[in-house]
Amino acid sequence: MQTLRSVYVSTAEWRWVIVISGILVGLTLVPYAWALATNETADGWQFMGMLSNPKDGATYLSKIEQGRRGAWLFELRHTPESHNGAGFHTFYIFLGHTARVTGLSSRLIFHIARVATGLFMYISIYQLGATIWVRLRPRRLFFTLLSVGSGLGWLLLLLNPDRLAADMNIPEAFPFYAAYTNPHFPLSIASLALIAALYIIVFRRGFTDPPSVDNGGLGLMLLAMLLALIQPTALVPIGGALGLYVIARWYLTKEFPSHELRWSALLWLPAIPFAVYDFAVFRFNDIMGEFNRQNQTPSPDPILYVFGYGLLLIVAIPGLVRAVRRFERDGDQFMLLWFAVNVIGLYAPFSLQRRLALGLIIPIVYFAVRALEDYWFYIVPKNWRAPAMIALIVFVVPSNLIVLGIPLVGAVASPERGLDAGLLIDTDYWEQIQWLDKNGQNDAVVLAAPTISLWIPAYTRQRVVYGHEFETVPNDIRIQQVEDWYRGVDCDTLLGDGLPFQVRYILWGPQERDLGYSDEDEDGDESRRLLYPDTGKCVEQIPASRIAEEVIHGDVTLYVLAGAN
Repeated sequence: MQTLRSVYVSTAEWRWVIVISGILVGLTLVPYAWALATNETADGWQFMGMLSNPKDGATYLSKIEQGRRGAWLFELRHTPESHNGAGFHTFYIFLGHTARVTGLSSRLIFHIARVATGLFMYISIYQLGATIWVRLRPRRLFFTLLSVGSGLGWLLLLLNPDRLAADMNIPEAFPFYAAYTNPHFPLSIASLALIAALYIIVFRRGFTDPPSVDNGGLGLMLLAMLLALIQPTALVPIGGALGLYVIARWYLTKEFPSHELRWSALLWLPAIPFAVYDFAVFRFNDIMGEFNRQNQTPSPDPILYVFGYGLLLIVAIPGLVRAVRRFERDGDQFMLLWFAVNVIGLYAPFSLQRRLALGLIIPIVYFAVRALEDYWFYIVPKNWRAPAMIALIVFVVPSNLIVLGIPLVGAVASPERGLDAGLLIDTDYWEQIQWLDKNGQNDAVVLAAPTISLWIPAYTRQRVVYGHEFETVPNDIRIQQVEDWYRGVDCDTLLGDGLPFQVRYILWGPQERDLGYSDEDEDGDESRRLLYPDTGKCVEQIPASRIAEEVIHGDVTLYVLAGAN
């Protein structure tokens, strides 16, 4: 009976994998160490703890913070209206409970989890490679190209800075980028790699055992449930590929594929209860339903995916052509169908198209290694093979280095850019956030500029009027209300009685004043022009009877309103 445990990997191999994995994970820590060290000597700004995709990073911290304060159901803390929680983002809620038990901060537990899941991902990738190939060279090629491979987005960036390829802005699509961004992307990739390794084994010729606890059946179900919890969209391409694989086996063998159907069902069936629950929540929880409607992540232009996978995709072409022509059972059929379903899914009528890019690199690198072993190494002269492989690595690595370093520019070298991007906030705002965390009323609503509101739920017990384009419901109405209030256009709506929430705290500082300014005037002068003459009017018109307290830190004032629930 063959299982993942019976796949032979020598101690020397695992030692090599662990060392390389440790180096790769360590590289993702270097920019954070630099940013934190710089933050210690900075007087005017505070680094908020996220370099890659800080907008979503702030929401991850808000979810961890909910768990750290005892919640098990997820709420949209960037939405001011109270609503029923749901069993979403359980992974981050669990991290929050871990932080509460250990006494660690939400930010620290996030990065510990990121390191742990990154290491797990790299080990799982090598396990998949070892399952496919017996020889050491293709195993290491597969691990290397999958772990550090990216595309030619760096080249497109040089040619056209306004066009970002997939390897420059879709972190879930590339393992190294994923490990730099958050912990649930690498955990999802690891789960996919282990699922693929199990199917490679059970779909081989001669394997006829039914699923059981001992041969990976239970592990497959647990991995499917884990993905359904942390990244359900990752199940769509591989689940669809399994469906086509069952049909293909039926067509090719003219026999009912009971073996393939039993094993495929172990992926499909555990996901069904989760899908039914998600549907019910989005159907009957109005706030969550609107959140789901707003959560749109469409795929970019196809050319940006082509550049994103770059040379990996080009190298894989002979392997893909061979797989189409021969359609062999041992790996090629399953991987080819996975690749095809995944590519089609990227442009299916589906609101989360881009999320389906997670895992696509696995079949691409599989066929790239097959092509290297069966085609390229035969047409490239022996003396040129090593230089050619070095050149390949040189060309597929730069995008990873760029995405590693670009956020650091905003956090260290150019604080002005960091403030605009949400990587940093002014120290005065950080002092007010800390005050809210220690003294603020639980679940109270805070009115502040969007960039500041992004971070308030990540570090406090309060909600905000508007803080995130997807997790504020309804986002278009709330952002307009915030802008209108600070610009003096509408001083009544947010502080009136017609909304399903009441504002308890109001922040007034540089970010709020800037909502009424443009960076350039009509003549192109770099001086700033006041677009809204009444900016600040609403702050000035708050009745003294409504202000219970004023908390002042430097240039930022926090107004505590009386009479708000």
